[in-house]
Amino acid sequence: MNQKELDIAQDFKSITDAEWKELIIKDLKGKDFAETLEWNDANQLTFQPYYRSSDFKKIAKPERFRFLSNDWIIQQNFAGNQAKNATILDALSKGLDGIGIALNSSTDLAALLKGVYIDAIALNLHGEVSTDTLKQLDQLIEEKAIAPDSIRGLIDFSPLTASSKMGKGKELDNFAEIISIYGDKCTHLKLIHIDARIVKNAGGNESQEIAFALSQLNEYIDQLTKQGIDISVVLENIAFSFSFGTSYFLEIAKIRAFRFLYSGLCQQYGHQVEPTIFAETASIVYSGADSYTNLLRATTASMSAVIGGCNYLNVLPHDIALEESSDFALRIARNIQIVVKEEGHLAKVADAGAGSYYIEQMSDELAKKGWDIFQLIESKGGYMAALKSNFIQEEILNNKLAIQKELENQSKVMIGVNKFQPEEKGNQKLKEEVAVNSVEFKALNEVRWATPFEK
Repeated sequence: MNQKELDIAQDFKSITDAEWKELIIKDLKGKDFAETLEWNDANQLTFQPYYRSSDFKKIAKPERFRFLSNDWIIQQNFAGNQAKNATILDALSKGLDGIGIALNSSTDLAALLKGVYIDAIALNLHGEVSTDTLKQLDQLIEEKAIAPDSIRGLIDFSPLTASSKMGKGKELDNFAEIISIYGDKCTHLKLIHIDARIVKNAGGNESQEIAFALSQLNEYIDQLTKQGIDISVVLENIAFSFSFGTSYFLEIAKIRAFRFLYSGLCQQYGHQVEPTIFAETASIVYSGADSYTNLLRATTASMSAVIGGCNYLNVLPHDIALEESSDFALRIARNIQIVVKEEGHLAKVADAGAGSYYIEQMSDELAKKGWDIFQLIESKGGYMAALKSNFIQEEILNNKLAIQKELENQSKVMIGVNKFQPEEKGNQKLKEEVAVNSVEFKALNEVRWATPFEK
């Protein structure tokens, strides 16, 4: 039997970009290629229906978007009646690596964290944090006789984000004092929180999230170094939070693009620091009337976050739009992450999106767009100046109105929101969206896309 050597190059001849497109246009039978197949997204970027190696070669140094680990901390946040010691201990026994606690002025950390090995998990303390929070944590570390360096996570001091939400500027003088005293006590505990979740949940897009986060970073560096805080202390204490919605590939590309731009900005200041990124599923995409559809949104958003390279992830319960989440919803939210990590094995592959022509192209274009918006904000005097002139608010509002229009005319479909809504509405009450009245400038208010369709 004669055996002929297989020559793949001869049997499967290469085809040029022009030839490939010509074949597609022929199959479209007169339909316009751009109108039928190209995708124009909220970031004012145009994406093709396919990408080839020739597109990949046009990207300058695609390795700049790479990172070394896809592992992350499985976190869950506790607030209100759920912020109890017994609830936290039970959740930690069922797969959590970290806990987030919404504090109030009367919170007793010692009682809340009784029996919790705080040196074995990550802590995210938010809400009404103050110097008293730091003092309580100091006392807890001393009582438990553990090393301060073993404490990791975040204490959510975020004056710039608070200004954005209140519509009123907050001075950084006291904040600089806090950083100077506590900034190097627990080297793995972040004290400066740049919270870009408000951008997404107020109606913004991915490039705006990137740009406004970078602008806050620059503002903190500028203000705190002027008050005598060394830039290395500032950078080592910064953590970022992003919300993840339903644009699966864009959300992956968003974090990859942000990592690259963050690294470049740090290098301009003479430092090389890896960003710490907290991820959360975006409340803006959650339906209240058909909450079980949120399980699908939460799952894909979680996958986007971890493939993109987050360090911490909190999955919001599927009934978060209701007045109070059920224990069942908290369990399912926790289990989504466990399934993605332990059964999906997404923590085992470093930078799973690397080499995908589509994701690499999106990362490149989002980086360029985000950088352009960042430079525009800086030209207006920086984050606070742009906030006080309402530039940031107007940019987010324009994006929000455009998406609302798409939902209204159903050119954008959300299952359980503007299409295939449940015939019968449940008896459970939805959370009321309370808008903050402007004081010095317009406040950024969180919304849900589903709200107009649930009235």
